[in-house]
Amino acid sequence: MKISVVIPVKNGAATLDQCLSSIRFQTLSDIEIIVLDSMSNDGSRDIAKKYNAVIADIPLGTFNHGLTRNIGAQKASADLVYFTVQDAWMPDDRMLETMSAHFEDGEVGAVVGHQATPWGHIDKNPVLWFKRYSQPVVGVRHFPNGSFNNLTQREQFEQSGWDDVNAMYRKTTLLAIPFRETNFSEDWLWANDALRNGVKIFYDPSLVVYHYHHMYFAYTFKSKFILNYYFFKFFNQLPSLPMSPLGVSKAIYLLISRREVRISKKFYWILYNTSFSIANFLSVLIFRLAYFLGKKPLLNRAYKMICSEVPQGRLK
Repeated sequence: MKISVVIPVKNGAATLDQCLSSIRFQTLSDIEIIVLDSMSNDGSRDIAKKYNAVIADIPLGTFNHGLTRNIGAQKASADLVYFTVQDAWMPDDRMLETMSAHFEDGEVGAVVGHQATPWGHIDKNPVLWFKRYSQPVVGVRHFPNGSFNNLTQREQFEQSGWDDVNAMYRKTTLLAIPFRETNFSEDWLWANDALRNGVKIFYDPSLVVYHYHHMYFAYTFKSKFILNYYFFKFFNQLPSLPMSPLGVSKAIYLLISRREVRISKKFYWILYNTSFSIANFLSVLIFRLAYFLGKKPLLNRAYKMICSEVPQGRLK
């Protein structure tokens, strides 16, 4: 079976080699790699060529999370199209083979897996280290004959959880229901549209890719505001204030219990997680204040002021 793997890239040289290497080491031999490159100037294109990737140029200033991915789907020559990102990698060399097997059910339009932080990587937040404690169970979401519309707005939102860091689509389904034009949450919007159209989609938590962003204060504040803005815009979901002290206490407990982390590093990660919790809390607080004081007009102005540029994730 042939798989087309589509990856948006912008100056991803620090991680792209690991990403593409993990794809080429998959047990499936017929894998087409399509790199949607936003005019990288750091050697990313040379890395892509090393792995025989097809490179599609995305002119500067034109990248869109929805429409740019549609370009990748249109260029794909395989019946199944897998999306990931430049700083993710697959620890299991059978992952794409396992994921593609779900499409033996002719009704399945898409399958999503799980993204996680690898255990024991001391340069990554130990609070997020991933370890499996139970047998994963595949979740099926299918609402034929318009039954998705019978759910409450909150239930529809919860069913629409999706992640293009680790998702595979049947190409015919993706062309029939393309990604919407949006700068964020194209994956959740697609899942919502698919379910509304009666498409069967799977969530398989056994399908794991590793992916990590260092959540420094400004990045956390802006990315949380953007996420909440788009969830409110498209799904009418107003965020609740997070329990910041509780989150910090849990993080401290987990860090103390991590024997792999040196004492000096524990203090660093305690400060890091405290900063993360404060940034998250303030982002939601300002979001809610903007909405309650000025409704959508003030919220839109706050978004344009705070999030004039989408923050770029980094490793450390």
